[in-house]
Amino acid sequence: MHRHIVIGPPGTGKTTFLKNKVTELVKNNICLPSEIGYFSFTVKAAEEIRDRVAKGSDLSKDELKKEYPYFCTLHSLAYKRLQLQQSQIMDEHDYNDLSRLTGHEYVNKMKKGNGVDISMPTAKSEYQDLINLAYAKFPDDEDRLAKVFRDTTLNNYGARNLIEQMDLDLCKFKKDRGKYEYVDYFTQFLKRKNPPKLKYLFIDEAQDLSVHQWRVVDMIQEIATPIETYVAGDDDQAIFRWAGADIEHFIAMAKDDTNTIIPLTQSYRIPKSVHILATKMAQSISNRIKKHYFPRDEEGTRKVLNIRPLNKGIKEGEWLILCRTHEIVKQVCESLEMYGWLYKRYGHSVINFKYIEAIRAWTKLQNGKSISGDYCHTLYEYMDSTRIKRNYGTFKGNSEEMYNLDMLINNFGLRDTIKLSQTKEVSVKEIAWYDMINAKGFRNRINYLRSIMRSGNKLDDTPRIEVSTIHASKGGERQKVMLITDLSFGPYKSSTENQQGRDDEARVFYVGATRAKEELHIVHRTEGQFEYEPIFFHEKQIR
Repeated sequence: MHRHIVIGPPGTGKTTFLKNKVTELVKNNICLPSEIGYFSFTVKAAEEIRDRVAKGSDLSKDELKKEYPYFCTLHSLAYKRLQLQQSQIMDEHDYNDLSRLTGHEYVNKMKKGNGVDISMPTAKSEYQDLINLAYAKFPDDEDRLAKVFRDTTLNNYGARNLIEQMDLDLCKFKKDRGKYEYVDYFTQFLKRKNPPKLKYLFIDEAQDLSVHQWRVVDMIQEIATPIETYVAGDDDQAIFRWAGADIEHFIAMAKDDTNTIIPLTQSYRIPKSVHILATKMAQSISNRIKKHYFPRDEEGTRKVLNIRPLNKGIKEGEWLILCRTHEIVKQVCESLEMYGWLYKRYGHSVINFKYIEAIRAWTKLQNGKSISGDYCHTLYEYMDSTRIKRNYGTFKGNSEEMYNLDMLINNFGLRDTIKLSQTKEVSVKEIAWYDMINAKGFRNRINYLRSIMRSGNKLDDTPRIEVSTIHASKGGERQKVMLITDLSFGPYKSSTENQQGRDDEARVFYVGATRAKEELHIVHRTEGQFEYEPIFFHEKQIR
């Protein structure tokens, strides 16, 4: 077996390199697709590679899954090889039962179908998060809970006893009912030692693999003995240590002389000005793989600002606004709504399309036009209950027919006048949409919707602004990036007290900065919070 380590800085095409190798194997009939294992960080990423390799084939999606069974996450592999059923997986009902039996708060940690192949703490229960993290980072250590616990702010005797008891109760519950959690897949898979017979093994985003995941990779190499293994990653982009990622394992592999190093040295994303900053940031990391790569020929733009220019600074172009914490994301979104900017949050529109349909329907009716029964249903769903007679709370008309405003007033329960105050009654024909449509979740979005329209934007325009945390943006890119560097929320301001913490913060902001294809705008919130800013962002540090 020969192992290749593909070192790829941002935008150098790590995934494309792996895809080309896989395509070569399939197109030249060197091996069957079922003899290739391609394991990525998310289900979506693995399936995209599979679809690109199989492009032009007449296979359906289900047929592709059978033809390429091992293009997935490592968790999915373990799940398949264990032949688990969905009924065996801990779900919301199981956690509720456990909470009722023990008196402790357990919640469903994993959202079905999220596709992320790392045991990231996502539960509302902080103690349950710590249990999950302890197994991810120290699977064989009996003192795993204590090791994780020491690094938290919960370091007291009562909390320590509680988390240990919750762990015992959880383990007993799973054993008694034959249930599995996300982290259990690997434990059982490693015990059974039955990996698929793979001739070629590909691991993407290897810097984010946990201890368990590396053990699965090692087991595949030992038992399945693939002819070649390709492991691709970038340690400078390793930002999931807090979730159990074993960065040092990948770094050690790259420094192992028995492995072949394949450096990718041309970034197809990063312009010169961003490259200068990114290089300075990466060099501040103490334990890393030394690497050199070239930027694009374009100079690009890099600005360091002491304000958040959300009104003036983002009037044009496609923007990705990156924040260190969810709290800052929330604040940025509030500012965007105040200014009337359309935006996405974590890749999803924040405006329910049905709201737009209801507004559009009412506007048409006021202009003397007719609307379909389906539009009427939507309108009545979001209409304030005082505007319609009680027995017409749900529109009773035919979805295939057309209706005008007079028809709705005369035949379908819409009141002809509305009492807006003690002394004033107004015809419904005169009432604006924001007074007419005002119910069932719509009410708290009215100010934002009106702000959008006042700013001259259309409600159904495609948002050109996306807001995200840096972690959630990993793998993405945008022409213009605004990076908000505040560290004053959460545990992050204290994470820079040791070298590992400083290294981790440098990696996080390195990932954020290298999303920019043309312009990078680095924003300091206030002068007073500079003590919590990464020092490498100050202009004097990066010239």
